[in-house]
Amino acid sequence: MSSEPTGATGPVASDREGRWLGLRPVTLVMLVAIGVLLIPLSVLSQPADSISPGGVLAQMRAEEGLSQANLGEIDPTSETMRLATLGLKNVAVTLLWDRANHYKKVEDWTNLSATLEQMTKLQPNFYSVWDFQAHNLSYNISVEFDDYHDRYAWVIKGIEFLRDGIFLNTREPRLLGRMGWFIGQKIGKADEKLQYRRLFKQDEDFHERDRPGRTLPERDNWLVGREKYIAGQELVDSGAPLKTTPLIYHSEPMMTAINYARALQDEGVFGEQGRNAWTLAGDEMRRYSVRDIPTSWDLPIRLGLEEEMREQAERLEEQLEEMMPGSFKALGKRLRDELPEEERVALETSITLRTDEQQRLGFEAEQKTQVNWPMVAREAPADIRDEAIRLARDFQEAFETAQIIRRYRDIVNFDYWRASCEAGITEDLLVAREATWRAQQDFENARLQPAKEAFEEAFAAWRRVLDEYEVLRNDDLTVDDIKEVVGRYRQVLDQLDETFPSPFILQDVLDY
Repeated sequence: MSSEPTGATGPVASDREGRWLGLRPVTLVMLVAIGVLLIPLSVLSQPADSISPGGVLAQMRAEEGLSQANLGEIDPTSETMRLATLGLKNVAVTLLWDRANHYKKVEDWTNLSATLEQMTKLQPNFYSVWDFQAHNLSYNISVEFDDYHDRYAWVIKGIEFLRDGIFLNTREPRLLGRMGWFIGQKIGKADEKLQYRRLFKQDEDFHERDRPGRTLPERDNWLVGREKYIAGQELVDSGAPLKTTPLIYHSEPMMTAINYARALQDEGVFGEQGRNAWTLAGDEMRRYSVRDIPTSWDLPIRLGLEEEMREQAERLEEQLEEMMPGSFKALGKRLRDELPEEERVALETSITLRTDEQQRLGFEAEQKTQVNWPMVAREAPADIRDEAIRLARDFQEAFETAQIIRRYRDIVNFDYWRASCEAGITEDLLVAREATWRAQQDFENARLQPAKEAFEEAFAAWRRVLDEYEVLRNDDLTVDDIKEVVGRYRQVLDQLDETFPSPFILQDVLDY
């Protein structure tokens, strides 16, 4: 009988060897390819260290300021957690964000805090997480406690959380802005603001961590909030991107200074300290008015230059009118005369009386008859045409710039706050505010006759202020403030069984 050989020879061994030899070329090619690919992979992705700038990607991240070292301090725990997700960090963050929204809906603040803490570890450069969690701590969780000391502690936890975010995102001015907002608004505008402001000044731990050596007068929450906004502005000025509305962001140092001055007067602090507070607000207003503010027209503006731009436009318009007297009106008349009959009729018909068809025709006619100085200049005589075109171009630029500035000023109520800062240091307004505060104190302590006299002293001072500042006289904020004070004055008169004076010294304000 014959038997198959066993061992290293024979058909079985030959078959195995054949299969191995058949696979070997493919394997070798794959190994060679892997080895070759390691070279460009190393060039591309080699991490940077103290000796080498790293690969291409590391150098690009450094140039664009996208590496963690550029964005902020490196947290070892955060880096470890991100590595543990094996490239699924974004998926994990999305799931955690959904869970956080659920916990917020059911008001499960403990699990919400834990979830957001995990998100900050996985995504330390995600601005929304830091903002969301800080708001959660300072606003949502703090109100769950009855004792205002406990509520204040949670407010500070939210603010401290933002400081942690700033530590890991040193090129994110929005976090500095949010920290300034929480310190100012949450502490200075809450129902417990008197207690919060007092506790904040006494909070040695916070101030030593935040800025060692801060003096007691500097510990006012509004002044500390202003510090944060100014730090954010300096970061923006150094080139850090500002991913929010610059117009509003850069107004905050001014507004915190104004709120500081108003907080002092509400607490009965007047005299030199009150005047200095309004002086600070005026300084911030002037700084804001000369800051370059980006616009949607790709044209940076300065809010304080509207009047100058309007005066420049008026001077240029006068020059154009002298150069081409009557040409502007003549062109407008000619364009109207060239309109078809139905369009001219629609244009001459009052908007409220137009039919639907006339509304359409009237709109088209208005577009056809719009005249501007560049149009007029292009039809000027040849000997003055070039000069007229140049003046018209300068006029149009100044006029449109003034229009843009006006739109942006209206958004932040610039005129009112500038007038408030200017009037704030005048003797009349200082007297008005102090007399109003004394009247309120007398009224609350049932000293009715002194309260009445103090109110009337305040109204007389307000009269002088409003006669001087038309902007204040015609603004709803002033009217609302004065109406509130007048309401208390009426209560005093009612208790004294006296009639309201007629004519009243501020009747025009009440009628506004």
